[in-house]
Amino acid sequence: MSESLVIRLDPAPQVTASWVAVDQTGALLGAPDSGPLDAAAGVATGRQVIALLPALDVLRTSADVPMKTGGRLLQVLPFALEDHLAEDVDGLHFAAGTRDPQGRVPVAVVRRETMAAWTRRLTEAGLAPARAYCESDAVGAMPNTATLVVQDDSAVLAAADGTVTAVDSTSLDALLDLWVTQQRDSDAADPLNLVVYGTSAALAPLASAWERQRARLESLDVRAMSEGALPRLAAQIVTSPGIDLLQGDFARRVGLASHWPAWRWSVALLASLLVLALGVNLLDLRRLGREEAALDAAIDKAFHYVFPDAGPIADARTELSARLQRLGQQGGGGPREFLDVLRVVGQAVRTAGGVRVEGLSYRPGTLELQLRAPNVEALDRIQQTVGQAGGLRAQIQSANSAGDQVIGRLQITRAGR
Repeated sequence: MSESLVIRLDPAPQVTASWVAVDQTGALLGAPDSGPLDAAAGVATGRQVIALLPALDVLRTSADVPMKTGGRLLQVLPFALEDHLAEDVDGLHFAAGTRDPQGRVPVAVVRRETMAAWTRRLTEAGLAPARAYCESDAVGAMPNTATLVVQDDSAVLAAADGTVTAVDSTSLDALLDLWVTQQRDSDAADPLNLVVYGTSAALAPLASAWERQRARLESLDVRAMSEGALPRLAAQIVTSPGIDLLQGDFARRVGLASHWPAWRWSVALLASLLVLALGVNLLDLRRLGREEAALDAAIDKAFHYVFPDAGPIADARTELSARLQRLGQQGGGGPREFLDVLRVVGQAVRTAGGVRVEGLSYRPGTLELQLRAPNVEALDRIQQTVGQAGGLRAQIQSANSAGDQVIGRLQITRAGR
């Protein structure tokens, strides 16, 4: 889908949310809205639904695990992080991202009961998200600059190296002090630049904190956002997705109907090709039918040319066999003699090239042919080829010009007759 509806869920136990529609580049397709979660279902039709889950409920970390992927990786992550987590891993849900250049796997961790509650809220509202991310993944990192997004209930700090920290708004001042101190104590020579986003209402109580930190930073840019942080979060998550939480037990189970929008043009094209192939086959059948009728007419004409006394025939092969048998009973070499002579003549005609048999007449011991040849030399080659076969003698009875071709009559008899 080219359009997405990004929905930010408010922390439990609230059943409200805010949402905004964006295109594949992150451009807004309308103003943000908020309200009961089921109200978002009315604008989700025809759009891919992306859920942003509260940052305070999701832990972002990384793990150094062997080169595993898919289900195997999800099975290994709890054991790799067990010593770093305060809670029992059996009650936690793990989702893995793309392995970084250093070989570490970014991981998102959330309580199973919390994840189940989120998915239940979405389902009850009639929403089936294609992807679900922690909202901290939507903040995004910038080179040499840390990004801070302040909202009414939480704040997310994304360092320039991609490290993400989420705290409640009351702990933001302490977070800034700790982050600046750590950056100054580290060996990194990068300047301390900070960009802050938030609504005027969320930023105003922190005016003193901005002034206190400004002297410790290379630069501090505080930007008030009239429509809140959601438009920026939506644009970032559409263009630079984070760790999809819909993995493992919470992976989206889809039916064939859900794939129809993506495949409908392919199916339509396939159906068109099938109709076209059927039409071509029908045309071929009609052409073959006409060719068969023409061949039957040619066989009938040739048969009556050889046997002028024959009436209508239903099966030329059967009728020819019967007549050859009667000829054999009347004398001569019988049907086998005729077939032997015919085989030799057929080989000679093919060898000559460009010769067409227009008529033949057979009586015991003698076969007469009417041939259309490109020249007299072709008739002569047939005569020589038949004579070389042994036991037969061929004589050219006549050869008359017919345009650029020659109509010839050839008589073939047993040698010695």
